[in-house]
Amino acid sequence: SWISCAASIRKILLHDPTEILWVLNLEPDSAILARRLSLSFAIAVIILSSLTITGHLMGIPQLRGEILGSPPTQPMTAAVFLTLGSTIILLSKRIRTPALYIATFLLVFYTLTVTGYLQTSITGYGSNSRFISSILFIIYAIILILFSSSRYTAPQVLAFSAGTVAYCVVTGYLGGVGVYSQYFQMAFYTAILHLLTSASFLSLYPEEGIVAPIHRSFTGGHLARLLIPIMIASITLLGLFTMKISQRLFPGFGEVFLMGMTSSLTIIVVILASDELNRIDEKRSEYQRDLLEAQKFFKDVVENLAEAVAVFDHEGSIIYRNSAMKKLGIMDLPRPSSSGEPVMIERMKVGDGHYTGWMVPRFSDGKFTGYIVSLTDITDLIGIQRSLESTVGERDALLAEVHHRVKNNLQIIMSLLNIQAMNASEEAREVLRDAQSRVRAMAILHETIYDSGNFTGVDMGSFITRLIERLVSAYGVYGIHFQVDADVRVNLETAIPLGLLINEAVTNSIRHAFPSGEGSITVTMESDGLLYLRVEDDGTGMEGVPDGTVGLSLMRALADQLEGELEIESDHGTAVSLRFRELEYMKRT
Repeated sequence: SWISCAASIRKILLHDPTEILWVLNLEPDSAILARRLSLSFAIAVIILSSLTITGHLMGIPQLRGEILGSPPTQPMTAAVFLTLGSTIILLSKRIRTPALYIATFLLVFYTLTVTGYLQTSITGYGSNSRFISSILFIIYAIILILFSSSRYTAPQVLAFSAGTVAYCVVTGYLGGVGVYSQYFQMAFYTAILHLLTSASFLSLYPEEGIVAPIHRSFTGGHLARLLIPIMIASITLLGLFTMKISQRLFPGFGEVFLMGMTSSLTIIVVILASDELNRIDEKRSEYQRDLLEAQKFFKDVVENLAEAVAVFDHEGSIIYRNSAMKKLGIMDLPRPSSSGEPVMIERMKVGDGHYTGWMVPRFSDGKFTGYIVSLTDITDLIGIQRSLESTVGERDALLAEVHHRVKNNLQIIMSLLNIQAMNASEEAREVLRDAQSRVRAMAILHETIYDSGNFTGVDMGSFITRLIERLVSAYGVYGIHFQVDADVRVNLETAIPLGLLINEAVTNSIRHAFPSGEGSITVTMESDGLLYLRVEDDGTGMEGVPDGTVGLSLMRALADQLEGELEIESDHGTAVSLRFRELEYMKRT
């Protein structure tokens, strides 16, 4: 019952699963989204690089990147980005060997390119070189090598630096600043590809390095994921707007406007952060209140349980007892095994009472931390059990006495019939002997029940064997071989008419089937939903089935009483078979 209470409390605590899990640091991991963004950025790099190469092949300026006053991105540069995008996808699948080969090639090739630029710049040549892109490609090569070696912090710092440079170039183009001619000497599409590549690297391993705090499920990570996109978007839009208006207003206004808007943005961000923290604190207070109420509810429920409940630590020291356990005064119990399986306490005597229950081990992160004991008072049940055992014993003794007296009375009747037959005629003696045989069958039936001590039914195998032994002794037919196969048990309601029918069938075979005094009789009884009896001999058989005899009339009457179908066959011996159901007890009035 206390386990059911715990389950109910769990449902109460989880009335709003999303919010509860978020507060308990169990919200769905944002790292999954970051990895998906990394893969999306890599695919975007591949697509834009492919379009640039296609623009060169088809002579389309826009596809080559000739927009916003930018020169075209060179096919060689686009091919390198195409390779980088594919390599990032392989890294996301934990395939690192190709990254090492690509990184080695980029490192060697662009180191030579930068060296050539430095040498030619000394002589005044190199105004159209790709110096910055070459430096960034060397950085990407280092990032690939470090990622392949499971190093994360340094490559993420490098990717952030490369992304910052690319971001400045892209915003410069969008703001109308002559970036290519005045500053970084980088094409617009090239800057976009650098920005996408850096973002893809930063999102590739979100649970490692300097980006890990952003993806934590605590408040800091939540605020970072909320504010970083707002800050980047706001500052970018604000900067672009300032660059656009600075050319149309008086000198210096753009800088002043940017300062004022940056201050305003900072205030807005602080307000948003405060509001978010207040919302989190309110939810935490609410859930703490719910938790305290749930704890109080749980304690009230457990305290008022009829079962005695106690919690022990791993050393066997008691941590908690409810009022029922305190009344018992139990302070320690044998420690259960640490196998993890609950142990049943079959019966425990405490004072004048008897208890049963369970010892359930507790584990935390696979480590045994203690166990919970629940005890249920079964003192009244033990008393009832003993009373029932006493009642059953008295009933069995009474039934045994009844069966014994019935058997003795039947023995007396048999003796009276035997005395009567001494002075009777031969015909009367034969009738009395048949009656004596039938009485003997009923006496053997009660004797079998009395000797077995089980009054719920009769073992037919034991009964038939005893009956045959008495018949052999009574008729002196020691040359007849008997075989019994009757592993069936029936109730007394069925056993009496069935025993009389078997007695008639076996007696008829003994008296009429073997003129020479030798032969065999087989008695078989089976149960397959219905009961099936078969008594057969290998004697002389009968010419047709006689009608009107006392024995046959009695067998038919007994078969009707058993609600069965009696069949008599006479072919190479005689066989009597009966298929019937076990009778239900009929209450006598």
